[in-house]
Amino acid sequence: MGKKHYPALEISYLAVDKKYQKQGIGEYIVEQIVWKAQAQSFAGCQFITVEALKLKDYSAVAFYDKCHFSSCEYPKPNKDTLRMFRTLFPKVDGE
Repeated sequence: MGKKHYPALEISYLAVDKKYQKQGIGEYIVEQIVWKAQAQSFAGCQFITVEALKLKDYSAVAFYDKCHFSSCEYPKPNKDTLRMFRTLFPKVDGE
């Protein structure tokens, strides 16, 4: 893990209309992105990354946690986002 950069796919903007939230639509979209990234063979991406919005009265961090993303930085008080990632090809026990 000594590299500074890894092949990754960035989710730039993802939102679900408020009247359709809490119905699994956002999770479905993320899983479709993951599936497509895993199925392609030309880019060799290892991760999906996102800058999860983290404001005083709204945070997407819990949503991305639920979608199996992990933080890859310490929260910064003057930053409105938290850098998060998800491994596309998780290590299987015994590898």
